[in-house]
Amino acid sequence: MQTITITVRERDTVLAALRYYQFYRLQGHPFDPRQDHLIDAIASHSGESLDLAEIDDLCAGIQGNKHALSAAA
Repeated sequence: MQTITITVRERDTVLAALRYYQFYRLQGHPFDPRQDHLIDAIASHSGESLDLAEIDDLCAGIQGNKHALSAAA
């Protein structure tokens, strides 16, 4: 089992992604622009949501990239 430490902003992004995936599974299609605002609201719950580079770093860290994990600390 891998354990990582994430920031509050990163946690909000992970939760938003999980909710989006859940919505996708429930609706049977990958994108519904009428509901996209809900994902943004979850991702920015603690303030400013992650930008594209920060999301890329978070994904790398979750996959075990030690450099990305240390950069987030």
